[in-house]
Amino acid sequence: MDWLLSQLQGRSDTEAMVGYGGSVTYGELAARAGGWLTELNGLGVTAGESVAIVGNASPHTVALFVALAELGAVVVPFAPADPPKDQRERRIATAHATRVIEFSGPDEWTVRTVPAADAPRPRLLTELAQRGEAGLLLFSSGTTGESKAALLSLPRLLGDFRASSRPRRTLQFMALDHIGGVNTLFRTLIGGGTVVTEPQRTPKHACEAIDRHGVQVLPTTPTFLNMLLLSGAHEDHDLSSLELITYGTEPMREVTLAHAAEVFPQVRFKQTYGLTETGILPTRSIASDSLRMDVGGRGFGTRVRDGVLWIKSPSAMLGYLNAPSPFDEDGWLNTGDAVEVAEDGTLRVLGRLSALINVGGEKVSPAEVENVLLRAGNVSDVIVTGRPNAVTGHIVMATVELIEPEERRALNKRLRQFCTAHLPPHKVPAVIAVADTPLHGERFKRMGGAA
Repeated sequence: MDWLLSQLQGRSDTEAMVGYGGSVTYGELAARAGGWLTELNGLGVTAGESVAIVGNASPHTVALFVALAELGAVVVPFAPADPPKDQRERRIATAHATRVIEFSGPDEWTVRTVPAADAPRPRLLTELAQRGEAGLLLFSSGTTGESKAALLSLPRLLGDFRASSRPRRTLQFMALDHIGGVNTLFRTLIGGGTVVTEPQRTPKHACEAIDRHGVQVLPTTPTFLNMLLLSGAHEDHDLSSLELITYGTEPMREVTLAHAAEVFPQVRFKQTYGLTETGILPTRSIASDSLRMDVGGRGFGTRVRDGVLWIKSPSAMLGYLNAPSPFDEDGWLNTGDAVEVAEDGTLRVLGRLSALINVGGEKVSPAEVENVLLRAGNVSDVIVTGRPNAVTGHIVMATVELIEPEERRALNKRLRQFCTAHLPPHKVPAVIAVADTPLHGERFKRMGGAA
């Protein structure tokens, strides 16, 4: 990974990062990485060791990340508040981390040594160290069971990133414990752009950062984009610098995309697609207001089998430390995402295959029902799921988040009437519930349903 530090040093006085932790040039970021190398050597950290970083993206956390990559260590990043501390400690043990470097602010940190684990060191970590490669260990959210520890090779993950012909200022929306956050950070830095950091991920703070720092690229999730539009924060700030909004991690609703395209007519919208297991794939949306896209290229292979997307990736993870490999013998991964293939070969992602609802033998896409409910008025968000039923196998259930309080019986009648006018009978929700907590998690991704 010597080339990474060399690239930073080569850009010298160009602004590399701004926002949380202040403004630093590429030369200053490289110098901080050099300082961290000295610090790590003093601590006795060697190639192949796993080191956990707890903190928001800032010049010091990024410089530490680069230093660990340069050293040939395995980086294990965590967001400060996600997951809870007891769960984080279990993940640190799974990673066989020897040190935890925790940031309480952009320039304040502590270092602690972790007692050696009782369990033997996983084979994948040993093999990575024997090859002399730096690694990245990312954990799944664990919402459907034990969190899986995915080990990736940093040279393999970052090696195909290229310098951009037009470097841009990009908001670091995703945290560094997410494949999307790592992708945003290093594509921007390797491309010669400027990373804009803002740890408070609210519509107001995002709009303030875009306004203050002239952000040109906003990578986000459909849920957060919907929240931003509903908040009206974009009306209170100058967002004219925005050129591109990328969205991924969950299916986009048609109504949200249409609303965003109307509010930001000067902005190009691009759908992204990727998984921790495969890295982020090249994509091309056929239009800003379309949910169809080309996926793959530059070494990435895609296939659709029985309506499900399969991927073969040159930047695929080496495997899980605590679960069997999900790849078949030829290196293909079943993503579990149901897709539609158009005549021109472009894809539309419908959502998780497991989220499709079987009502009396008829398949119901939650996204289709959600799109209708979001147009019904006074609905800020919705999740559609299937509820077991003795007669039909399942019935459609909708959980809605309201903009303003509404009497339950009148709400149910109004929403069912609206759905009946726009959907066939088997797709109309038989049960409508009102959520008393937000329908998204810390990563601004919808919980359950089509997410």
